[in-house]
Amino acid sequence: MTIEVKVDTSDFDRLLADVPAALARAQRNALAAVGQAVASRSTLAFRTPELRPAPWAPRKPSYVVTVNKKTKKKTKKLDDHPLLIKSGSLRQSIGWKFQGDDAVAVGSDKEYASYHQFGTKRMPARPFFPFDASGVPTPQITRKIHDLVEKAYSEELRKLGFR
Repeated sequence: MTIEVKVDTSDFDRLLADVPAALARAQRNALAAVGQAVASRSTLAFRTPELRPAPWAPRKPSYVVTVNKKTKKKTKKLDDHPLLIKSGSLRQSIGWKFQGDDAVAVGSDKEYASYHQFGTKRMPARPFFPFDASGVPTPQITRKIHDLVEKAYSEELRKLGFR
């Protein structure tokens, strides 16, 4: 005696066919979210010390001298703008872009950004990107990246009917 059992897997086959595209969307969405989060965290670090990977060394006092054109009198005033925020140009230059299909680059087009991030022989490091001098992400940004990646993949899989 033989009993034939037929199984209709067409719904499952269609679901599996959609998985590669969903994973590609999830990866792209995750990368975009990570790029935005790291850039945003870097920008916020200029005004929020808790977001910096290391404390900033205090600034040496500097002064601005102005000369009155009529009286020729010089006035010396303490230059007290916040560290790294004289014009805001560096902070505003931080952005991100896709690097192929599996990475994002976060950075600044200002040449001097690396001088502030890593320091020089004459200037202490005042890092604002959430990575230490070896390129290791801070625990805060590591958790954030993990959460963003998990969220992007969960959303795409949920759209396919997975829980």
